[in-house]
Amino acid sequence: MTSADPLPHPYFRPAARARAARIFPPQLRALIEGAAPPLLLDVRSERERAAARLPADRHIPLPELPRRLVELPRDRPIVAYDHHGSDAARAAELLRDRGFPLAASLEGGIDEYATQADPEIGRYSDPGPADGLFLAQLPRPATGCLAYLVGDRETRTAAIVDPGHEIEPYLARLADGGWRLRAIVETHTHADHLAGHAGLHLRTGAPIYVSRRSPARYPHEPLEEGQSIELGGSAAIEVLETPGHTRDHLTLRCGSAIFTGDTLLIGSCGRTDLGDGSPERLYESLEEKLLRLPDETEVYPAHYGARHALVDRWVSTIGFERATNEALRQPDRAAFLRYMTEGWPPKPADFESIVAANLAE
Repeated sequence: MTSADPLPHPYFRPAARARAARIFPPQLRALIEGAAPPLLLDVRSERERAAARLPADRHIPLPELPRRLVELPRDRPIVAYDHHGSDAARAAELLRDRGFPLAASLEGGIDEYATQADPEIGRYSDPGPADGLFLAQLPRPATGCLAYLVGDRETRTAAIVDPGHEIEPYLARLADGGWRLRAIVETHTHADHLAGHAGLHLRTGAPIYVSRRSPARYPHEPLEEGQSIELGGSAAIEVLETPGHTRDHLTLRCGSAIFTGDTLLIGSCGRTDLGDGSPERLYESLEEKLLRLPDETEVYPAHYGARHALVDRWVSTIGFERATNEALRQPDRAAFLRYMTEGWPPKPADFESIVAANLAE
């Protein structure tokens, strides 16, 4: 980390940094359309390649790459790609080690590229919210937090998940879309920022939903495993109890999208050594709940970006996280518990005051 880099947020732990560069889909699109495009290297199998591919690429399956390096230029940028990015990252590392200094990998793979940069590229599947469900990410760049507006397109009834303290942008978004706020949902008691549920409730009258395990002192509706918040039409928010980061943590499922709060972040997960967190419970929540979901399930976390020592991507998939997430790649339960209890920053000084404010009446 250079002196110009932002300091990681004390509630999160930087993931191990790969030696080879990773290129995000919009960056690659710009490079492809530039004056000196990189060589695109598909490292997937023939079967996977038949489903979707980038134009004007070269195909060398990853197992064949070590013996076919002579086919590649050493003086031209190379961007390796695959489905979700894990094999491509391994390919880029191999190329760097074998004397290809300009090698990089496509972050998120061709599936993410199709989502973010070029919808004309075929996809392995068409994941995402169920028909009729509207989903919008509401980022707060100053804090690196993500809130969500989820609604039924037909009835124009919506919920907001994990709102921040400044509520005017949410009210404006609701008004612009003709949405009626049906629910305000907190995935957990936040300790890194002030929440906006109270202000939204005061301005809209919408009820606040939190876990049945929450110690919240403000009026709220308790949620437990298996319950749903109906948004009208066919849209609903299903509840999964995923304690670990906090005792009261929930994951919310809408169609094939999940809102994971801090239970699962892109490349990491929220720490468990503050307040009532538990690495044992987090391991069970991940293994018994989230990692049993289909690989194409889209993951929408509560945080992103350098403010939290995380990547700048706002969405991932269970399959991509299973393959690349440092926390999920621990070899067994014991290793995961060590990972979650060693090497974290000191306890933040404002932890208790923020939690107290977010629980107050």
